[in-house]
Amino acid sequence: MEIHLEKIDARRNCYRFYEITVEPDLFAQAALVVRWGRIGGRGRSRIAGSGSVREAQDLATRLLKLRLRHGYALR
Repeated sequence: MEIHLEKIDARRNCYRFYEITVEPDLFAQAALVVRWGRIGGRGRSRIAGSGSVREAQDLATRLLKLRLRHGYALR
């Protein structure tokens, strides 16, 4: 599961991306990896959670809804 979001507002000089991926984990079945930053840059990343695939997908859905409320759009 991979979700790519962007938020572009030229008037505010805002060019951001947000990526949510569910990847295999060494210790559990799946891990949720979140990456964000300015478009064109490396950005930052963190592992937001690990556990079952279903738990990672539920967390990804919650993050997606939050980002959409904050003005991000699917790319």
